[in-house]
Amino acid sequence: MNDDPFIPYAVIETANWPPTSLMTIWALGAVNLKRIDLDLSQPESTYIDQALAGLQAKLDRWGGKEIPSFGCPVSIVINLAPKKGIRIGLDGSVLDQLDWTITIGRASLETAGGKTGLRVSKGA
Repeated sequence: MNDDPFIPYAVIETANWPPTSLMTIWALGAVNLKRIDLDLSQPESTYIDQALAGLQAKLDRWGGKEIPSFGCPVSIVINLAPKKGIRIGLDGSVLDQLDWTITIGRASLETAGGKTGLRVSKGA
């Protein structure tokens, strides 16, 4: 069990799972691609606008309408507390009240006999 305090953040849900290029995920990092950090000095009522602005910044950074290897965004989950979040549409509407949070997942690189493989697992 982790004793660190929970820090609210958002995760972009996308069309592609698994991602189309594991090497892209390894090189750029899934967190850099899909996580949106929120300005916690602002009230919770601003989180939706912050998440939408964060999504647009990521799309602008990567040059288009898709997140590399993950494809088009379909929604955003804002993790408000452990086991509490909201899913919002790309228009900012609240789609679901959640009794869980979404994480990015983990990637690991293993080598054996000179060959390299990359495995990506979904977050819990």
